[in-house]
Amino acid sequence: MADDQATFVVQTAPERYELRRAPLPDIGPDEALLQVEACGVCGTDLEVFEGVSRVRFPIVPGHEPFGRIIRIGDGARRRWAVDEGDRVAVHSTLTCGRCRACRAGLRGCTAPEFADSTVYGFRSPEVAPTLWGGFSTHLYLAPEAIVVPMSDSLTLAAASLFNVMSNGVDWVFEIAGARAGMSVAILGPGPRGLASVIAARATGAGPIAVTGLAADRDRLALARELGADHALEVSDGSDGSQGEDGTDGPAASVVEQVVDALGRQPDIVIDCTPMSLSSVTDAVQMAARKGTVVLAGLKGPDAMAPIPVDTVANKQLTIRGAVSRSLRSMEFAIELLESGRWPFERFASHAFGLEDAHEGVRALTGENRPIHVRIEPAMAKVDA
Repeated sequence: MADDQATFVVQTAPERYELRRAPLPDIGPDEALLQVEACGVCGTDLEVFEGVSRVRFPIVPGHEPFGRIIRIGDGARRRWAVDEGDRVAVHSTLTCGRCRACRAGLRGCTAPEFADSTVYGFRSPEVAPTLWGGFSTHLYLAPEAIVVPMSDSLTLAAASLFNVMSNGVDWVFEIAGARAGMSVAILGPGPRGLASVIAARATGAGPIAVTGLAADRDRLALARELGADHALEVSDGSDGSQGEDGTDGPAASVVEQVVDALGRQPDIVIDCTPMSLSSVTDAVQMAARKGTVVLAGLKGPDAMAPIPVDTVANKQLTIRGAVSRSLRSMEFAIELLESGRWPFERFASHAFGLEDAHEGVRALTGENRPIHVRIEPAMAKVDA
């Protein structure tokens, strides 16, 4: 590849990635160009890849990129307080700072230049200057981009968790308001569930319980290493399985197992379980009076979860939706990564090159699915 060319992935249809090349763009005074070191892969990337999410193709995928600034204008240098050679993480949201949505701190900038999408990883390569996604050797940093400096000491694996950790911090700390002594239940030991464990432990909350299925045993074990007091392999007993003590009869419900493990109903419940409607009901049923339920596991665009409204009312629960993360959460998450207090290398388990990006995304569906996947543009193709 020539030094003045970028190589990037384009998704043209469900389950169809292709590699393209384009010239590196000229950079104006309020812009910059990032050489991408890696980009995290999340469940949303899989849903888009499979065609589950409603996205207009083509797009340049990848909304969790980080890397080093190789070109920057004087205005951008002053505004972001970074320079060429600096390592930065890129927030997925583009924000003009002028429209009503941006001023309110919401997603969905209404500036006309972002009519197709306000999120990196979901914009068309037909929109100049093409490099709008993290599955690429380079990323265009628009004047509306949000970047956060990140230490050179972090490995690629640890650094690739910045977005996952930002979600955990946002959901547990910013949205749920966790603090010392509050009991926490986290439903689902996926990457963001595990990040929520770290975030809860960092706030001093506890005890902390995490739930998962039999297929999640390795993740549940890691949850204990990350700070969970209880890692529960749960069953609702609908299959007539044995109880946890091995006796005949149905196993305890998810609600019963969590409450029994914590010794009380949790003050905070974070539902990180994707595509599961029953977890919403479980979260409401187990939450303590005047507790907070955070709905962070997306269920699909047409999904309708059954919610026991009388229980919500009688307990005076707060139910909050969660998507994306704030700038403050992203900054705190990077501080946690830089602290080195947790085994992040084991968390960030698998890497794939650009030519194998489709395999990296598909890996999230496998029987032995990785805990976390990243795309590394510099990584050579893996021979079959």
